[in-house]
Amino acid sequence: MGALYAELASLLPGLRSRAGREEIVEAAAEQVKVLEDTVAVLEAYRAVQVGGAAAAEEVSVSYRETVCFAARLPAARWPGALTRVLEVFDRRGVEVLAATLASTGGGGGGEDGGAAAMVTVTAAAAAPDIAEMIKADIASIE
Repeated sequence: MGALYAELASLLPGLRSRAGREEIVEAAAEQVKVLEDTVAVLEAYRAVQVGGAAAAEEVSVSYRETVCFAARLPAARWPGALTRVLEVFDRRGVEVLAATLASTGGGGGGEDGGAAAMVTVTAAAAAPDIAEMIKADIASIE
């Protein structure tokens, strides 16, 4: 059993070298949560990415200990898109932990039908009703 605990400990980032069995198990459980959160973020991103260049009504939300929002905004909505999305979280009192804005397709913020902005936001946990309000607010961004 000692060899198995040592092997598990070697797979866990940031674990001190002389960790006890209880600490190893706790660190492993925490790492599983981190990986699950990462999967949720990636699934939300993929759901919106696969959705095509539709309007922001395509807002995907994944829940765990954090909430991940991903929205695809048509090119016509680009100017100030990230600022407007962040303002939604501020109005609803939800702390933003990370946010990204990426261009998908097309060459700029013009009226190119294939161009869009992909906005992803990871925020502190929020009640489901608040998350739904945020989702609706993002979908209505013009």
